Amino acid sequence: MLKTLNQSLNVLNLFTKEHERWTVREIAGKLDMNHTAVYRILETFVRNRYLIKNQHTKQYEIGPALALFSYLSYDKYNVATLTQPFLNNLMQETGESVYLVKLDHLEATTIDAFEPVNKVSFAVPLNKSMPLYSGASYWAILAYLEEEQIQSVLTSPFDQLRPTTHLNVPTLEKILNETREQGWCVSKEIVTPDIVAIAAPIFSNDVILGSLAIAKPTYRTKEEDINALGQLVKMTANQISAVLSENDLNLTSYRFFKEKALQINQV
Repeated sequence: MLKTLNQSLNVLNLFTKEHERWTVREIAGKLDMNHTAVYRILETFVRNRYLIKNQHTKQYEIGPALALFSYLSYDKYNVATLTQPFLNNLMQETGESVYLVKLDHLEATTIDAFEPVNKVSFAVPLNKSMPLYSGASYWAILAYLEEEQIQSVLTSPFDQLRPTTHLNVPTLEKILNETREQGWCVSKEIVTPDIVAIAAPIFSNDVILGSLAIAKPTYRTKEEDINALGQLVKMTANQISAVLSENDLNLTSYRFFKEKALQINQV
């Protein structure tokens, strides 16, 4: 590793939305670097327009050259733009609510939803974490974790389920095995009454990232339709996985790109 280049990148990485402007003294203190070395790095970035310098305050901030790099990479790494058409297509094809769920250690979070207009559905709160025993959206993820992680979930108290839900470890282990065999799973009224959820895992280069799910009221769900819906969710999840793998992406930055698109559309 080139020491000077690494130091320069460390300096550049300090410039964030939360801290847009830095002085030499601040950077030197933050990174425990020599003031002269920091000054030379900053001035090199200024000469190449990666940073600009306020001559009055002696503060540095991001320059136009970095904005160009950001523009060039935005579409390539915009995981929300790449993924949302699949969510919308699945919603249109099934006429049911579609959810994208992201793995967060031993929990998972619903990060996006596409819901049909003029049709009875139900609201799932976005950006709320749930344990991985909490129904199909989470089982589709849990099935593909390391055995140690699976056992950690299985030995936890299933205390966020509906009181009338009778889910135990042997039953969940059987569900996880079936999920691996068929590539999708189904749950009925596990957390929310009168709701059936059907989900399939999403990967990037064989690493489990989350799941894709549809949810529909029990009164609109026929038992003979579940397998076909499961295959459809699985196919769509596989398509998303292929796009993520091809672009070497994960779901970590999904919320950023989604919110950025909303801001642009509101302008």
